[in-house]
Amino acid sequence: MLLLLFPFCVASPQVSNPRHPAEWEEIRGVVMGFRYFKNPNVSWDEAFDPFIKTARACIDEGIDFYIVELPESQSKNPVPIRLDTVFSNRNIDSPLVHIITIDSLSNTLPWVRDHGMYQIYQNEVGDRLFFNFPDDQTGRFMAKFLDIPSEIIHSEMADNYYTDGGNFLTDGHGTFNIAATNTSEKLPAGLLEEYDYFYQNFGIKKTLNLSTSFVHVDYFIKLIDEETALIAYIPNSNYDISIDEFYDDQHAIDQAVISISQQLESAYGREIKFVPIQNAPTSYDRDTKIVLNTSKATYINSIIINKTVLVPQYDVKLYDERALEAYRKAMPGYNIVGVACRQYAHLAGAIHCLTHEIYADNPIYVRHKWLQGKLSHHPGGYPVNVIAKSSDGIQTVNLHWRANEQGEFSSVPMVSTKNDQFQATIPAAKSGTPIDYYIEIQNNNGKRIHKPQVAPTDSYSFSIQ
Repeated sequence: MLLLLFPFCVASPQVSNPRHPAEWEEIRGVVMGFRYFKNPNVSWDEAFDPFIKTARACIDEGIDFYIVELPESQSKNPVPIRLDTVFSNRNIDSPLVHIITIDSLSNTLPWVRDHGMYQIYQNEVGDRLFFNFPDDQTGRFMAKFLDIPSEIIHSEMADNYYTDGGNFLTDGHGTFNIAATNTSEKLPAGLLEEYDYFYQNFGIKKTLNLSTSFVHVDYFIKLIDEETALIAYIPNSNYDISIDEFYDDQHAIDQAVISISQQLESAYGREIKFVPIQNAPTSYDRDTKIVLNTSKATYINSIIINKTVLVPQYDVKLYDERALEAYRKAMPGYNIVGVACRQYAHLAGAIHCLTHEIYADNPIYVRHKWLQGKLSHHPGGYPVNVIAKSSDGIQTVNLHWRANEQGEFSSVPMVSTKNDQFQATIPAAKSGTPIDYYIEIQNNNGKRIHKPQVAPTDSYSFSIQ
C-alpha cells in the first residue's frame, strides 16, 4: 500500500494511572523508516535485509508493518528506489505491509527507535497515547496516522529526560527504567526515586542512569522478561590495537551490572539475572571497506516481535552462530532469526535502532511471580497466583500443568479472589518431581494470551525437594 500524507497536528491528553509496556508484551505492528543508507560496496540484499526480515516477521505474526519514506523529490537517493518493487521481488506481497510516503521527516532516519513513540496505557490497560519530543516527526506522524493521542514533551525538559527510545528500558510494571549516560548526555547520575516526569506520566517508580561508554542502553542490556537481562560481553581479545582507540568497554558493562544488582530488583522482589553474549570482534572488511569496532558489533540490539526475535548478524560466522544459539537457549520457544546489520552497526545502530514497536490495542496485562527452583514438599499442593486485567474484562483464566516433563498438560480454572487476582493450586507431588506449568488468559472480547508468552512450547518449571 502506497500513501502520500502531509503535515499534521497533535493533541495533548492527560495521563491517568499510566503504564509503559515491556518489549516482550503483545504488539500490533512495527515501524521502520527508509532512507538511502547503502554502503556502495554492500550488496542490495544485505542493505535491505533488516527491512525484508522485519516485514516477513510481521507477516508471520499477523501484524502490521509500516515503512515510512520521503517523496522521491526529497529523498536524495542516487538511484530511484521503489520499495513496493523491492518487496515484490523478494516475494513479499501482503496487505499487512504499508509503504507510507510523507513530506516531513527527520533527517535522522533510519533510526526510528529514537523518533519518539513512547507508548503509555492509561489505567494500565486502557486507551493508548504516544509521548514524543518536538523533533520526533515520525512519532508524531504515526500518532496521527493511527489515531492515537499524542503528548509533546516540552523542549526545555530534553536535558533532564530521555530523548531517544534506545535509551529507555523498562519492565512493564513501572518498577524501574534503566538508561545510559555518558559525556553526550546531560542526565542526572545514579538512582532517582519517583523521577517526576517519568513517574507522573509513565508510571515508573525508579530510574537508574548508568555511567557507561555507550550512548544508549539498548547496545549492551536487553530485558527478555521481568527477571532476565541479556548483557554484552567484550573481552580484551575482541579489540584490534591497529583499529580500536578505546579498550575499556567491559569495565563499564561490569560496573553497570553491579549498579543494577545493588540498586534494583524485579517487580517480584527477586534479583535480576544476567546472560552474557559476546560481541563480534573488531573487524575490517576490505571488500566493503567497513570498519566495525567490537563495541558496535553487539548482539543485544535485537527486537522482540511477539514470538519472533530478530538478532543482529555481522558476517562473522562463529560469533553470529554463537549469538543465535545463546538466544535460543535464553528464549526457548521463540523463533530466532538473524538479520544482517553490519552496514548499519558501524554507525552505531542495529535492528533495535532501526525499528519501533506499536503496542497492542486492548492489551491483557499479566503480573505473575512464577514458581521456580526447588520447592519444599507440601501436601496441600503449590498455589499459583496471577493478576490479570483487560479493559474488556477477563472471561477465563486457566492453569495448565504437568509432572515429570511428560504427557499432556492437565488444566484447572483459576478462581477469581479479588481485584483482578486469580488463584489455583498445582497438586502435591513426590520428592524429586519436576513440574511444568503455564497460564492461559482470555478476555471478554475473545483475545487470548499465555504466560509465558510462547507457552505451551515453553513453560515455567520447578521441582519438589
